Amino acid sequence: MERIKVLHFPIANSKGGITQYVLRNWKFIDKSLFQFDFATMSNTLDFSHELEKDGCKIYYISCYAEDDKKKFIAEFKKILIEGNYDIVHLHTKQWKSFLVEQIARKIGVKKVIVHAHSTGIDTLEEQKRQEEELLHNHVLEHLTEDIATDFWACSWKAAEFIFGNRILSQKIKMMKNAIELSKYAYNPQIRGEYRKNLGIADNEWVIGNVGRFVYPKNQEFLINVFAEICNNDEVSSSRYRLLLVGSGEREKEYKRLVRENRIEKTVIFAGQRADVPQLLQAMDMFCLPSRFEGLPISLIEAQMSGLLCVASDSVTEEVNITGNVYYIPLEKEKWVENILRITKRTKERYDMYEEMAESGYDIETQIKVLEAGYLEGLL
Repeated sequence: MERIKVLHFPIANSKGGITQYVLRNWKFIDKSLFQFDFATMSNTLDFSHELEKDGCKIYYISCYAEDDKKKFIAEFKKILIEGNYDIVHLHTKQWKSFLVEQIARKIGVKKVIVHAHSTGIDTLEEQKRQEEELLHNHVLEHLTEDIATDFWACSWKAAEFIFGNRILSQKIKMMKNAIELSKYAYNPQIRGEYRKNLGIADNEWVIGNVGRFVYPKNQEFLINVFAEICNNDEVSSSRYRLLLVGSGEREKEYKRLVRENRIEKTVIFAGQRADVPQLLQAMDMFCLPSRFEGLPISLIEAQMSGLLCVASDSVTEEVNITGNVYYIPLEKEKWVENILRITKRTKERYDMYEEMAESGYDIETQIKVLEAGYLEGLL
């Protein structure tokens, strides 16, 4: 039997949530049954050699459809014809058109999957964001079930944003953003080593965040909350540290905000890191002040690490697997109050493997669900 060929579009050099999800699936999927190839709008992929070593093809599309529709169609059509794909797996954060879906259907791809990953528009500039929201809603009004063969989502909130009421809920399949659970299990030895390397004292409470420095992730809110905690007369600022893991377009702005609040000595910018599981060990609390999320993988990882978690109330409650996630509206005073209250609790961490695995967030279990989803209606 020939391997089933799957084209994923798009992945990005920034290695955001969608790209991480796709790469994790490729790592664990049965490679005797499936072949993954990838199309990207990025000029380069720093991790391309890893994929090419596995025999994957990477296609670099030279322009967005909004810039040159004719050229985009020609390039994407060529990819599909030359690759002779059984499945096109489209990872969707917002609607701009149904162009890619229409190309795939017209070419005769057997299975076209639209996979909902977001609940908002990931654009920093306000006017452009409003324009894209209007376009998204306009295109959504014309969504029909014949645009694809399958409709998947990481959460029901993401399904609502991408599919609205245009696709019946029974036609939508939930695909969980699973992780390698064992990598994130709490390890006191690693915790001690990393805190020492980061210059964190045993008596300091570390508030952490992992994510790209972009509009949806909203780390500026967390910085302002942390500054308020440091300026609180009832606590000693030396007891608290803020550990920010990531990079992105707002990094300079965030570093300036830290300087303006005079909290440079208590904030650690760790940068974009490959050792996130170890850095989570060094934290005592994980904070996710996102404006919106599909289903945040970072919050899955943090819970598996045994961390107490605080999230904005825009984050789906589906992600609260352990009962250790506290949802708070994005109001600075409420975040300060709740973080100070939670920090009075014990730092003791527990093994969350059983709960996480039973909830379906173990990648070795979820990959079987993905494989079944690919095979359904194909053979």
